[in-house]
Parts: sequence; structure tokens; C-alpha cells
Amino acid sequence: MFTSLSYSQEKEFTKDNTVVLGVVEFPPLIIKDNEGVSCHGEAVTISRAILELAGYKVEIECPPPARLFERVRKGEIDITVNVKGTKALDNNVTFVEKPFSYLSLVLMTNSGLSGEKTVAAIRGYDYVGLRQELEQQGYTFFDMPNSTDAIQLFQFGRTTHLATYEAPYRYHIERVPDNISELAVSMRRNIPTFFAISNMSDRKVELFNKLTTLFALSDSDTVIEQMQTSNE
Repeated sequence: MFTSLSYSQEKEFTKDNTVVLGVVEFPPLIIKDNEGVSCHGEAVTISRAILELAGYKVEIECPPPARLFERVRKGEIDITVNVKGTKALDNNVTFVEKPFSYLSLVLMTNSGLSGEKTVAAIRGYDYVGLRQELEQQGYTFFDMPNSTDAIQLFQFGRTTHLATYEAPYRYHIERVPDNISELAVSMRRNIPTFFAISNMSDRKVELFNKLTTLFALSDSDTVIEQMQTSNE
């Protein structure tokens, strides 16, 4: 169960005690609001609650992945949630080791289209090495700004494959039914995600120490489970 940190571990709550949390659209955990500026969802709610428990005010940004990675590298976003193995991010962040959650990475295949080795994907995503594996096998990637656009490209028959995390895919097809008659899951991997703190953040050490302390308070396998248990 989460508890507040001791006074000696906290900074006074002042207007400059703000951290910027950056997240990308990842339904249903992270859903872009209709106006496209902000976002909501379980991952946003939990991340905000954790950072507030650590004594921070929280600003949330929801840019496309490539833009988020750039802002993290510059320290303009203090913290995000991501998998390990993303070239654009890994050397620029420090991961807090307790997994935030586990995601199912899948490669979808339209078996009705033969002879092509094309993959719809999100720009800037390495998919934990899957992109490199497929490129070495001669696959060509068509990169889109977000998961929705990548899924639609695949559904329109523009590519033979789709690299995606399963949750956003299921969320999308519940609202826009899949029109592919010969659909197969050709690969599945379970991947942990983590809080990732920008190495350029002025609060890097402080954030890492506070979050490590909070997550050590429970034996739950993931941060989401820990928060859900604390609210029961």
C-alpha cells in the first residue's frame, strides 16, 4: 500500500515543484481527448497520482512519439512511460526498475495479401527490436504518427502486416470492426513498460529516489497492480 513520504523526503509543495509527464496515445490506457491537446485513461490517472504522492504538481503532455522522444532528450519532459529498447529514448533516460505494466506486442498478418513484406507501424517505435529483425529479413516499414493511423493503414490493405501492441488494436476494432477476412497473429511477445526519467531533467535524481522508495512499499508485480491494491 502506498503511503506519503516522510517530511524529510519531500520538498515543500510550491509553484515551481512541477514535473512534466509525457505520454503517447495508447488506448485504452491513454486516450487522446477530442480536441487532441490532452489525454486521459488509467495510465494517466495512476501516473499523476504517483507523482502527486511524491510531492509534485503534474503537467501532462500528449505529443506524438517522435515529438515526445525529442522533448525527453532535451529535458523538457521530465518523465514518461516506455518499454526498454527504444533507440530514440534509451540512452537519454533512467528507468525505474519496477515494471509499470506488461504489454502484449503482436505482429498481425493479412494472409489474403501475398508476395509483399510490408509493415504498418508507428514512427519512432523500435518495438523492442522487432523492427530491426524484420528489416533484416527484407520487410519495408510504413511509419505513421500514432497507433490509430497505423492500424487504419493495415485495415485498408496498404500493408501485409501490422506491428502493434494488442490493447490499442483491440480498442480500435471494437469501434471500427476489422474488415480483413484472413487475419492471423504471426507473433506475440509480452513486454514490460517502466517509468523513464529524462537524464536532462533537473529532478532526475530526486524523482528516481522518490519513485524507487514508493515502489518498494509493495511486493506487487507492477506499479498499476500496486496502485489498484492500495485503493481497495
